[in-house]
Amino acid sequence: MTPECDDREPAASGERPLTAAAFDALPAQVAVVDSEGVIRATNRAWREFGAANDLGGGVDMVGEDYLAVCDGSDDETATEAAAGIRSVIAGERSSFSLEYPCHSPDERRWFLMRAIELSEYDAPHALVMHVDITDRKEAELRVEANNETLSTVANVLSHDLRNPLNVAMARADLLAETPGDADAVAEHAESISGSLERMNDIVDDALVLARGSDAADTEHVDLGTVARAAWTNVETGSATLDVLDEVALVADASLLAQLFENLFRNAVEHAGDGRISVGVTFDGFFVADDGPGVAPGDREQVFDAGYSTNEADGNTGMGLAIVRKVADAHGWSVRLTDARTPTDGTPRGARFEFAGVELDR
Repeated sequence: MTPECDDREPAASGERPLTAAAFDALPAQVAVVDSEGVIRATNRAWREFGAANDLGGGVDMVGEDYLAVCDGSDDETATEAAAGIRSVIAGERSSFSLEYPCHSPDERRWFLMRAIELSEYDAPHALVMHVDITDRKEAELRVEANNETLSTVANVLSHDLRNPLNVAMARADLLAETPGDADAVAEHAESISGSLERMNDIVDDALVLARGSDAADTEHVDLGTVARAAWTNVETGSATLDVLDEVALVADASLLAQLFENLFRNAVEHAGDGRISVGVTFDGFFVADDGPGVAPGDREQVFDAGYSTNEADGNTGMGLAIVRKVADAHGWSVRLTDARTPTDGTPRGARFEFAGVELDR
């Protein structure tokens, strides 16, 4: 049922009707379906897409039940498309649109399907168009990625700067209380200077995390040395740190310190004044505490930005999200499991394991 040109001069002998030529010239893939969902006409773009993508059957698909094809798909998008087209054919709405991905082995593609009621025709029919919106979708994804980058930078700065800032402020208070004690003044001044240097490093780290793994400046660093230095940048109360293994690994020292700082702060907030241990595994390292642990159902969710079970005490829910960002920047995987005691193996505490780490044994 290709539209005919009945409102213009008749086509010359051997020439195609104007509307048929216009129908074929449309860049979108267009088909006309009848009241049963059977395809009655398709344009050149539809036929060329079918031939290029091995859709099977006749490339024009004329005579095929388009709605049955949609119904037979396991894709929820196809089911939604079929329901929308039926509602247009039934006159329940004048149009329906749906965006969907249609990736090929060689490229990512997105399309907009739009069904329009052919109200001027005597019997119920619908025009179904598929428009390639890949360029727009790619642009939207780039904007989303840029927004995520900005969010990462903002969250790192707002969250991780608090650790050395709190340490520096506490030392400044102590410095004011001991003006005549030269040794104490020197100790507090050194701590404040170290905290300010750490804050400067964190600003640099935020940019590294935003740029991804290519920006990580890796070197051979000592696991215990970095862990102990990170411990001094966190308010740990009466909690204790146990470095169980002395080993070198390939990492960005500043980012690794940031990872430890967030894990230590998380452990102290949830486990209290307990024991926190750092050690190695066969392909990486772990950080564990002896607190209440994390329920299995929550162990993946805790890495989501903003997730927190301790908001009342000012927890922003960014610490573990940053931990995962640091792991990603190094190409490491991270999982949360139980920390088991060496005596009876009873599940207790939280244990963060990092795998894919290059170790120097």
